[in-house]
Amino acid sequence: MSAQISRLPTSFAFGTFLLIPERQLLLESGIVVRMGGRAFDLLTVLVQRHGEVVSKRELLALVWPGLVVEESNLKVNMTAIRRVLGEDTGAPRYIATVVGRGYRFVAPVQHSACQSGPHVPAVPRSGCPTPGAKRIFGREEMIHAVLSDLEHGRLVSLVGPGGAGKTTVALEVSNRAASVLKKAALFVDLSMAEEPSQVPEAIVNVIGQGDGVGARSRLPDGGLDDPHILLVLDNCEHLIGAVAQCVDQVLARTRNLKIILTSREPICIRGERVRRLHGLGLPPCADGLKAAEAMAYPALQMFVDRAAKHSFSFRLDDANAPAVAAICQRLDGLALAIERVAQRVGTLGVDGLLDHLDRRFHMLDGYHEGPERHRTLTAAVETSYVLLSPTEQATMRRVSAFAGLFSLDAACAISGAAGADRATVIEDIAGLVSKSLLTTESCDGEMLYRQTHVIRAFALDKLAGDGEQTEVRRRAIALGELDVPHPGWEVLSGIAGSDGRNSEPGGREDQRDVA
Repeated sequence: MSAQISRLPTSFAFGTFLLIPERQLLLESGIVVRMGGRAFDLLTVLVQRHGEVVSKRELLALVWPGLVVEESNLKVNMTAIRRVLGEDTGAPRYIATVVGRGYRFVAPVQHSACQSGPHVPAVPRSGCPTPGAKRIFGREEMIHAVLSDLEHGRLVSLVGPGGAGKTTVALEVSNRAASVLKKAALFVDLSMAEEPSQVPEAIVNVIGQGDGVGARSRLPDGGLDDPHILLVLDNCEHLIGAVAQCVDQVLARTRNLKIILTSREPICIRGERVRRLHGLGLPPCADGLKAAEAMAYPALQMFVDRAAKHSFSFRLDDANAPAVAAICQRLDGLALAIERVAQRVGTLGVDGLLDHLDRRFHMLDGYHEGPERHRTLTAAVETSYVLLSPTEQATMRRVSAFAGLFSLDAACAISGAAGADRATVIEDIAGLVSKSLLTTESCDGEMLYRQTHVIRAFALDKLAGDGEQTEVRRRAIALGELDVPHPGWEVLSGIAGSDGRNSEPGGREDQRDVA
């Protein structure tokens, strides 16, 4: 800590928190909250100067004196502070960002002389944010499975597509870990980390031993092997190699620490137990579904719960149950997508929602709460797409020609016509499965593949944007004329543009089964 930061023998009270800078302590309701060293120093500066705007340059100079530090380090630590203070969404209660200038601590602060030190419990309070007041649907079996995995192993990876609810499950597991595993969780959000060197820095900041910056950051030799700690690493996919290296080192150096991580693909190291999160449970058929039957499925339970919160007039009944089921099917049971769509029941109605979903994927965009990657469904898929290799991106676009299941031969045929060799396409398909962008299904001993409706709609937009739609259509028709047996093959009469209609002049409205 820089000598420029005042170390007054005082405590600062705000909300339910008490900050004691001289003792490097932050407490909530009398219980110690674990926080990284750099994050603690940043919070101290802001609290001591509450009401003032403290510039980013000044914060960097005070907390990292004598070091050249990227602004991203400041963002990572500010995110960690806000997590600890419970500021995930909505208007800031404690720290406000002053655009173009810096940060200001906005909550009322009382400071007084600090007397005796507080009792430090054997099991510290979790540094994880709570899952919130929203109900969790259809994940109880998964939560119990992960807790069981942690009892018998040390590393569990929650893997699935964006918007499936991986973070929600991880937070609920960490919330129950105190009573089931006698462990408190420390939460590391890696979504703001941009460089591999920031992964170990984010970890050491959270466990309270962050002394390094950038390339100087390294995992500490001691202090990690606390039998009472569960480490939660969230949003790992964009730095998967660095996360794998760090986790491997941490597990090798410790005997007691346990780790949960969330990612769109496994980190593939020894000892990893992978739990794949798919969409919430759906009825096999929407036609003729009754309301009582519909409420047996988690996807529809969530839709009804969220819709009722935004429209007091909404009620699930036998008349609208089939349409609600069809909506959830088009959204593949993805929790984020259901949440977004259900919020519009009050303005479009159930039938209007279903009709609009068939025409315009981007209706799911334009929200302003939650993390950046979840504010639009386009962004949720885009974050996965940009991490793909160029050949994986091309394969993802081209297999959107299939409306349902397709074989490996079919994928190779449509990509091979564009000059891609079979070995590359096979590797691409394997990569897309690993990264949760294709689902698999075994049929008569053969592995078949499918893009979910949401991912396929995104890929079709990319196909049109890259000017490939005419060529892919030509290949599809040519392969159909050659009578190539491809399971689930759709010989396209036209590939929809972004407005959901046939792109040919005078063409009929497209009847593709896409979101």
